[in-house]
Amino acid sequence: MNRGKVCRDRPATLVMVMLITSIRDYVQLKGRAPLKDIARHFHLPESATEQMLRFWVKKGVIKLIAQDQPLLCQINQCSSCASCGLNSQLEYIWA
Repeated sequence: MNRGKVCRDRPATLVMVMLITSIRDYVQLKGRAPLKDIARHFHLPESATEQMLRFWVKKGVIKLIAQDQPLLCQINQCSSCASCGLNSQLEYIWA
């Protein structure tokens, strides 16, 4: 029957729901958090964290903002924005 398959899928689904909820709670607690900090906190790749955050962005609970960081490039601290990786940073804020 199908019951066995449903039972095996439930723990993974439950863990995913708990993780998505924990990420929401983390952003709410912090008020504002960069993607890399959220991913590091939950020991997840940034790509996976971004997908989970997208769920809350669609719901309107969390907002995504891109922070441009050209300051170091303006004072010639690096050769180009592409080489230092400071061109933008994704941040999530509690809506």
